[in-house]
Amino acid sequence: MTGESDVSRYEPAARPWRPDWPVEVDLHLHTTASDGSLSPTELINQILQTTLKTVAITDHDSTEGVDEAMAAAEGSELTVIPGIEFGSEIGESEVHLIGLFIDHNSAALQAALRRFRDQRIEAAQNMVKKLNDLGMDITWERVNELAGGAVGRPHVARALLEKGYISSIREAFDRFIGNDGPARVPRPKFTPVEALEIVHAARGVGIVAHPRTVDDLESVLPPLAEAGLAGIEVFAEKYGAEHQQRYMDIAEKYSLIPGGGTDYHAFGSENEVKPGMSGPPPETARLFFEAALQKHDGNPGFVPERDL
Repeated sequence: MTGESDVSRYEPAARPWRPDWPVEVDLHLHTTASDGSLSPTELINQILQTTLKTVAITDHDSTEGVDEAMAAAEGSELTVIPGIEFGSEIGESEVHLIGLFIDHNSAALQAALRRFRDQRIEAAQNMVKKLNDLGMDITWERVNELAGGAVGRPHVARALLEKGYISSIREAFDRFIGNDGPARVPRPKFTPVEALEIVHAARGVGIVAHPRTVDDLESVLPPLAEAGLAGIEVFAEKYGAEHQQRYMDIAEKYSLIPGGGTDYHAFGSENEVKPGMSGPPPETARLFFEAALQKHDGNPGFVPERDL
């Protein structure tokens, strides 16, 4: 089972996949509002140097970076879609669900996110205590400073790296805070269907993120499809032809839109896929917007100012 930002899933030695079509869309991006290393403004400034035309800010359990990203894109031809990424769990399967075209200011959504953030803080504090018990001198205050927003495991990893206890973020997950690590503290999660219902309440559409990390995917998808799941990432991370074909077949089986993005965090890891290097076909954002229009009777949470 692979948790949020478990960097081991990125396969550092793997070669980045390059699409045959123009790279104009990236629907999976992170900022310092959750566990990315770039502020929303820094991320958008980097994206403006690429061929991308439509992107989604999908921070973990946070929409705090959306307004800043939109402001940074003003005056350009770049469309920024409000999004989010939820961690959810059912049985032994952890499922990350992306919401797109949400009303990121929805009161119900923000109430749910506050509960999530409180649970994240408690889990991170207990993780620091476990690491202290293992002889590592890091403090919750420093982890919180490094987060500067929604705290997560990568911020604990950065505190370990700063103190010299590890040589890379990946090592922190592999040795200490990965799902089987001695300092791992899980937090309560929604079920995938509950996460999808929150996305729908914010008038967005849901997409299963990086399906390769989902155990028993074929048992997870039917209830999600029945609950109105819109898509699944097919063009994700470093998925080669074999992975892409598998998830394309699954998308067809459940009538899902094939989506994707770089899942960029700016970790600086080996062969990290950066915005503009890969992405789903150019029509993908439009297909999800059409799904949002249909799902919410012509009134999705976000309507872009220009055609997608």
